[in-house]
Formats: sequence, structure tokens, C-alpha cells
Amino acid sequence: MIDQRINHRCMLAEIVSGEDIQSGKPTSRLQTLLLIGFVTRQPHADNTFKLTLTDAGHRYLAGLWH
Repeated sequence: MIDQRINHRCMLAEIVSGEDIQSGKPTSRLQTLLLIGFVTRQPHADNTFKLTLTDAGHRYLAGLWH
């Protein structure tokens, strides 16, 4: 079984690093995090988005380390 905590922690840590640019349709995992309000997308360039964590996303990420 896939440990979603590890998957989410890796994805959110990558986003918080500020280097994650997403293009095209988001993955189902990213779409879930967008829908529950942990991640936001800001237009960056042609058909690309810069991902950032919300305050709730930062709290969620902090909780995933324990």
C-alpha cells in the first residue's frame, strides 16, 4: 500500500522550495491538494503555473513530519 503521507510530504516540500512549476492538467494527487485548499496555482507563463502552499498547507506539511 502506498503511504500517502510520504507522497504528500515529498510533493509539498518540493512546492515549498519554490522551484515547482506545473504545466498542463494537474495529477489527481495535486488536484486533491488544490481542492482542499493546501496548494494554490498562480499563472506563470504560457500554460504553466507556479504552485505555492497556503497557510493550511504549511500546517499540514508540518504535521506530516511527525
